[in-house]
Amino acid sequence: MTKLSTGEILRAVNHDFINQLQLIKMNLDLNRIEDAKKHIENYCNQYRFYSNLNKLNWPKTVEWVQTFRYRFPSIEFLLKSNVTMTPKVKKDWETVEYLEETIQHVYAHLDPYTEQQLLMEVKANEEMVNIIFDLQGKWDVEPFHSDVNRQLKVITEKETNHEWKYVLTIKE
Repeated sequence: MTKLSTGEILRAVNHDFINQLQLIKMNLDLNRIEDAKKHIENYCNQYRFYSNLNKLNWPKTVEWVQTFRYRFPSIEFLLKSNVTMTPKVKKDWETVEYLEETIQHVYAHLDPYTEQQLLMEVKANEEMVNIIFDLQGKWDVEPFHSDVNRQLKVITEKETNHEWKYVLTIKE
């Protein structure tokens, strides 16, 4: 996994925060009040999802998700999370290993002239964790195959060179 130092992460987070404030200020300067409000609301919702993710109590997975946009800047990252309770099952490292392996499979093959977007939705309760991975964009690599994590249930819903969607289900 690509590791960033704490300083690198803090620098990137601060840079993003300043950019968001400047975007809001620009909308206000142009008297686009509703656009500014919408941007603030979207920004707050994303960070609510990040905060909710901490309920997983899977530190490696949470770190992987929270640093994704800084380690893979060519992909716009959107998160949705609904973690109602900390799951009993503990497959933190296996989950990160699988997520990292899948993103590494396509990252070097992304088309630099196409917008790439990953929507990740995490749903969890005491009994299970569901992670929906939905990557949209363009890349030129063969479909992904892995024997590494047979203990994780993965259902691939779609895999082309423009969309890759799978559901990772973790249960006891």
